[in-house]
Amino acid sequence: MNTFAPDLSFVDSHLYPDTNNCKKFPFQVKPDVCVYSDGTSAGCNMATAEVVVEFKWSRTHDAFRERDDGTSFISQTEKGIDTLGQITSYTAAQLTAQYRTHAFSVLIIQDQARIIRWDSEGAVVTSPIHYNTEPHLVDFFYRY
Repeated sequence: MNTFAPDLSFVDSHLYPDTNNCKKFPFQVKPDVCVYSDGTSAGCNMATAEVVVEFKWSRTHDAFRERDDGTSFISQTEKGIDTLGQITSYTAAQLTAQYRTHAFSVLIIQDQARIIRWDSEGAVVTSPIHYNTEPHLVDFFYRY
């Protein structure tokens, strides 16, 4: 990713919960990848993370489903709802720690990604991006 996003560092944070900003949460905040613009190279710090990336290895964990008209909506499966709760809690932690008006996250499931823009009103979710054949995910990080 350094070629496409030289000013961002992508840090594997799945084993390192944010114990500074989120110690009062009843669960550990430890997204799979935290993206930083300040040179951070280890761990999870929701106060400085720019984008949070969550990986799921099975489509049953997708928080969103495609309707026949091509628009996304929230999955009603137990695993999908769990994923939605997980990514929502990460964003809530980020927005609380940073006092932002909005935040971005990326949900990657197998060969598809969704970019999510969160704000106080809710979230806007892209259609699935097939990142092996479409440049949209790389373009997002390049332009970030």
